[in-house]
Parts: sequence; structure tokens; C-alpha cells
Amino acid sequence: MATSEIAKIFAKLPKLYEKGKKVKKAKTFYFSLGDDEKWTVTLGTETCEAKKGKTEDADCFFKASSQMFLDVWNGKYTPSAKDFFSGAIKSNNPLMLKDFIDAFK
Repeated sequence: MATSEIAKIFAKLPKLYEKGKKVKKAKTFYFSLGDDEKWTVTLGTETCEAKKGKTEDADCFFKASSQMFLDVWNGKYTPSAKDFFSGAIKSNNPLMLKDFIDAFK
């Protein structure tokens, strides 16, 4: 089975992570993308770990289409309040999502 573009992104996260810059306390993020991409990412002060599936209760979740995630990750789209109100993106903590993106610049 071919590796999806999303799986490749999550596999690269530990290498792209800027240790100690943004994360002062460990945080867990859960991503539910489309029908079959489920990922849990744990950011520590010095580590980043990405695992397929849902491994624990996350501090922050992000639910959207696979394409929405790819567009946001690749800088082609910046989510607005409209995306959350319309249900195109679901999250329990939209502000924490910004912290996630910032940790990988």
C-alpha cells in the first residue's frame, strides 16, 4: 500500500520540530482527517512523536478533510472563524492549533 501524502507529513514531523522554542509543557494533539487518516502527535519541550491512530486523550483535536489539512499545512490556506462555525474544521482549542503549526517553522 502506498504511503499517503499525510502519512509522509506526520513521519517528517520529528525532524521538522523546533525543540524548546514554542512548547514549554508537553501537549498532545489528535488529528482526524477524512475517513482514514487518524494521528496523535505529542510535543514535549525536546521531543516530537507522531503515531498513527488515537493513542490517548488529546489536549487538542483537529477534525477536517484531508485536503483542508494539506492546504493549511502547505500554507495554501489560513483557516478563519468561518471554517470553525461552518463545521469545515472542528477543534476543542483552535488557538492551540496555532501553537502546533508554529512549532514546525
